[in-house]
Amino acid sequence: MKKKIIIIGAGISGMTAGIYALDNGYDVTIYEKHNIPGGQCTGWYRKGVFIDGCAHWIVGTNPTSDLYPLWRHVGAFDLNSTIYDTEYFCKYDIDGEIVTFYADDEKLKEELIRVAPEDKKQIKRFVNGINAYKHIKVPVKKPIDQMNLFELIEYGFAMLPVAIHFAYYKHITVEKYLKKFKSPIIREVFHRFFGANYNVHSMTYVMQALAKNDAGVIEGGSKVVADNIANTFIKNGGTILYNKNVDHILIENNVAKGIVLENGEIIYADYVIASTDAYHTMTKLLENKYQDKYYEDRFNNREDYPLSTSLLLSYKVDKILYNHPKMISCKIEPVDFVGMSIDEIKIRNHSFDSSLNKNISTITILINTPDFVYDNLSTLSKEKYNEAKQELGEKIKKEVIAYLGIEEDSVTLIDVATPLTYERYTNAYRGSYMSFITTDKSKGLMRKGLIKGLNNFAMAGQWIMPPGGLPIALFTGKHAVCRICKMDKKNFVDLDYLYSNEAIKKDLREPS
Repeated sequence: MKKKIIIIGAGISGMTAGIYALDNGYDVTIYEKHNIPGGQCTGWYRKGVFIDGCAHWIVGTNPTSDLYPLWRHVGAFDLNSTIYDTEYFCKYDIDGEIVTFYADDEKLKEELIRVAPEDKKQIKRFVNGINAYKHIKVPVKKPIDQMNLFELIEYGFAMLPVAIHFAYYKHITVEKYLKKFKSPIIREVFHRFFGANYNVHSMTYVMQALAKNDAGVIEGGSKVVADNIANTFIKNGGTILYNKNVDHILIENNVAKGIVLENGEIIYADYVIASTDAYHTMTKLLENKYQDKYYEDRFNNREDYPLSTSLLLSYKVDKILYNHPKMISCKIEPVDFVGMSIDEIKIRNHSFDSSLNKNISTITILINTPDFVYDNLSTLSKEKYNEAKQELGEKIKKEVIAYLGIEEDSVTLIDVATPLTYERYTNAYRGSYMSFITTDKSKGLMRKGLIKGLNNFAMAGQWIMPPGGLPIALFTGKHAVCRICKMDKKNFVDLDYLYSNEAIKKDLREPS
């Protein structure tokens, strides 16, 4: 008989773990509290309009990428999928001067030197760092601690070109880095890029993916990606049970034996994988029975390990905004929201993907929020909470109309999501949509996803490795199954090679 694995959470990491577990001969059931798959990789409808609520792009869309075979394996997209290139990270309006942060590193260098020739030397150094980061390797095949000596040596040599840059950028905040530039325009652009408390490593890591043309947008958006992966899992023999909120993990003699649902129902299994938020896993699912210094240090020190929380404002526009950029950052008249002053917004125009909505456009605005926004919102009554969201949405709407120069009656506020929204639907810790922000004080890049003293259990998801995101959710789902196979004393079956660039080229050459 097949051994049974229960996975908690049908997010990207949970469904990915499920697919690899099926490959390795397990009976797999995923229990999901929501009524749709995807976790935070999602989209939803408001007033008949679809809102893409997650990915600005997906790292791993280039066939030469290390992540590409994994995305293809889980069915996120296929050879027939339309993938839109990401030409630039964002355009920045600096007092009327439009600065484009191009994906192409040479175009980026020319653009930054154009607006700040006095910083030519420092700009070249920054772009050289992006080029060096193109060599960065993510251990997608197996966890580092499961590599043999030869694999470790190979991995280490591959990372050598980026080692010096990584050691430097990891401990330099954006705020400190700005002091190296003379131009106030460059300083403002870099400040808006991520924020003062991020380290420069995060910025450079993002840009290397864009520079390699490895960060495309799947037609149909985040929900299509999630649905595709769910369909692959089900087609391969897996089961997803929706509206099943897991109360805690059943543990006997420090061995995970299954789960207990909110209604008291007990379901037994040979192994359990938690692909939920780490805080929820430690405090709720494991009932605070196990200590983990890695997470305790981080959850209790939000100064050095701040969270990625945000507001997502969505608008319907009764025309196609073809002549407006995909993403532009602009200053606005300061708007107060529960004690937070908002004076800059990034307007994301989804018109490039006509499959999302017909004959209209959607605009989304993601506003990063400090920690106190969650606290302040939590104190409000439901009525006051909804009033605050509506007021903010209408104020920002006026700024968007004024900046884009479009008719007032053509724009409608359709949704405002807050950190409380993310928490309610996905159990995300304080509404964080990613893992801990990597600052100059961040320590440790990755943890194993195992809890000391607890057997037959593994964790998956973006909380395994900061700063999180979809690629990390993807490969940690795979790694969780690598660890289960090791517990089960069986060789891990990896079918990713079937979807490698070389295999695809071979299939295209051979007649069907």
